[in-house]
Amino acid sequence: MKFTAKRVVVSGAVAAVAVVAVGATVLATAADPVSPEVTSTTPAEAGHENEGKYTAGDYVLNVHELNDDGEGISTAIGPHTTYYSKTLHRNGNRSHTVVKFSAGPDADGPIFFSYPVPAPGRVVGCVASGTEAAPQVRCETQLPAR
Repeated sequence: MKFTAKRVVVSGAVAAVAVVAVGATVLATAADPVSPEVTSTTPAEAGHENEGKYTAGDYVLNVHELNDDGEGISTAIGPHTTYYSKTLHRNGNRSHTVVKFSAGPDADGPIFFSYPVPAPGRVVGCVASGTEAAPQVRCETQLPAR
C-alpha cells in the first residue's frame, strides 16, 4: 500500500474523529445526572425526622450520602433490609447534597442512580427493586410526620 499525502490526511482525520468520539463517550458516561426530586404526599414515619430511609431489594444496596466534593458516608444494606440514616443532611461539618446508589458486594461498584438530598426538615425514602445485574431505585421526598 502506497502512502500518499491524501491517504495520510484522510487517515489522520478519521483517527481524530475516532479520538473525539471516544472522548465524548467517556465524558457522557462520566457525567452522573441526578434524578429530579419527587415529592410524596405521604408523610415520613414518626420518629425518623431528618433521616433517610433506604430499603434494599434482592441484592446488597450501597448507599452513598455525599457532599459536592464527593465526600461522605457509604453504607452497605443487606438484601430485604431497611436502614435509617441519621446523617442524611449532615455529618459533622459536612452537608450532603446527593445520595448515590450502587449494587452488589463491591461498595465501589458503578453508580446506577442518584437523588438529591432534600431540604432540611424533609426526609427521603428509597426502595430498591430489580436484580443486582439490573438494579432500580425509586426515591421520594417526604414531609416530616404530623
